Amino acid sequence: MPPQNVSTGWVPLPANQGFSRPLATLLRWWLQRQVTQVQALEVSLQDASQVWLSGCLPYIQVSAQNIIYQKMHLQEVALTAQAIRFHLPFLQKKGQPFVEPITVKIQATITEQNVNASLPYIQETLSSYLREFYSEITQIQAIKIYPDEIRWLLDDQTQLLTQINLVTPNELMLHSDDKQIIVYLGTDVQIQELKLQPGSIHLSGDLIIRPAAPTG
Repeated sequence: MPPQNVSTGWVPLPANQGFSRPLATLLRWWLQRQVTQVQALEVSLQDASQVWLSGCLPYIQVSAQNIIYQKMHLQEVALTAQAIRFHLPFLQKKGQPFVEPITVKIQATITEQNVNASLPYIQETLSSYLREFYSEITQIQAIKIYPDEIRWLLDDQTQLLTQINLVTPNELMLHSDDKQIIVYLGTDVQIQELKLQPGSIHLSGDLIIRPAAPTG
């Protein structure tokens, strides 16, 4: 089943049939190895037999819950991708399933609990931006999410209040009082919607996934 809170635009595929079934199992195995933790991981394929005929996987859906990816915790994620050039040796668990960058549609929910579990990663990536608002930041103790702002609780008992807005698909604006800071997300991220709700953040957009560089 797809994640309940990120279901906008999601049309579930029928149960995997024929070659789609073992290939989905193989992809599920590979995806589990890309993350530190994942639950309720589902992979659905469409016209998977085309992998044999043309080397192309026409359509894939992935949904998962309670994910830890590169030190970031996420509650729910749903992904879809089309026309993936498939790496046939992967059918024998050799290499990766794709060797070219692919663009995926992503919908995700990140809860307040998730961001607080990810504090070391957030501290590492955002402290330099937050110091533009409050230069005395040394440690973020907790984060609270509200519909109109994010509240940062610091180790000196200071509470830093910031609003967050989507400026362009790959730029976020943090602003507090009369100060504004642009956070650049990179060219591989294209956020179409960013929504704050009490205790959670919901986002959707496009993400370019690039194959890992060969090792050895």
